[in-house]
Amino acid sequence: MIPWLHNFFFHTLAGQTILGYVLMFVVPLSLPVLFITLIGAKGLRHLFSYEPRPSFVHRLDPRIKVLYPFIIGILSVLLNWNFVYALLLFTVIPWILVRPSATRVRVVLTLVFTPAIGLIWSQGMFYITSHSNAHLFFVFPPTLSWLGTPGLSTDGLLYGVQQAGRVIVALSASLILLLTTTPAEIIWAFYKFRMPAAVGLAFTVALRFLPQLIERTTVLLQVLQLRGYDLSRPRWWEVAAWPGYITRVVIAIPTITVPLLIGSLRSTSVTAMVVDARAFGTKRERTSLHQYRLTTDDYYAIGVLALVILLTLALILLHIANRQA
Repeated sequence: MIPWLHNFFFHTLAGQTILGYVLMFVVPLSLPVLFITLIGAKGLRHLFSYEPRPSFVHRLDPRIKVLYPFIIGILSVLLNWNFVYALLLFTVIPWILVRPSATRVRVVLTLVFTPAIGLIWSQGMFYITSHSNAHLFFVFPPTLSWLGTPGLSTDGLLYGVQQAGRVIVALSASLILLLTTTPAEIIWAFYKFRMPAAVGLAFTVALRFLPQLIERTTVLLQVLQLRGYDLSRPRWWEVAAWPGYITRVVIAIPTITVPLLIGSLRSTSVTAMVVDARAFGTKRERTSLHQYRLTTDDYYAIGVLALVILLTLALILLHIANRQA
């Protein structure tokens, strides 16, 4: 049976066409489904929410945590890809110190690796260094020439792995900021860096918008189900039930779009009124309820970051870790 399938998919025009369509469309379309399935509705609502814990990272000065993703992101751009994965090991240390819950670990891993897989796939498809079939893991048949790529390239997959490391490092450093720092602390850090307070407010509102949008969508879908509309998802093996489920979902989209849009506009209007009522931006010198001072833990963190920066610069100046591509 297996040799027959191998011959069909790799040595016949029909099989190669089917496999090519699967590689081209099923893989990218399955990533959002995988993302939503692994995270779940509750995980989506708390995707970027602050998780209070008595950890070393939580106690750090907000200014250090705001600088951390910028520093790590710049270093990941400067370093060669193999050293980027060494930098990834460094970004795992704060997560070990935070000791997040199992639900949060699942959310973070899904959020980090889903775009990385998509990047590897896209580079494997479209990063072609040579049109020789020797560099292709799978050659598309002539029926798929309209796709604009000769096939799945091994060089492209390798290049995707190299670039995915930079994405994973940047996301890991950014998420540690969002999950261990309150919005008020982020605004305070922006203000201390001489950025306008409006920038911090915009950043906070943007972080709140997506979870609120997901929560409203979940409520609207629950209302539809309470009124008798069937949105129950069939099992993956129930092939005959999937067309009806997809049709019901498509029909439900316009039904929830209008109240979702109205609710978002109303929430935006309320936020604007609250900002005006509190006279936000009327004074150039902004006050804060909590003032942060550098502690011993902060100096330890600054020392470690400085050591990583100096080590990176030394490796670059010695032409050991220079970025090659």
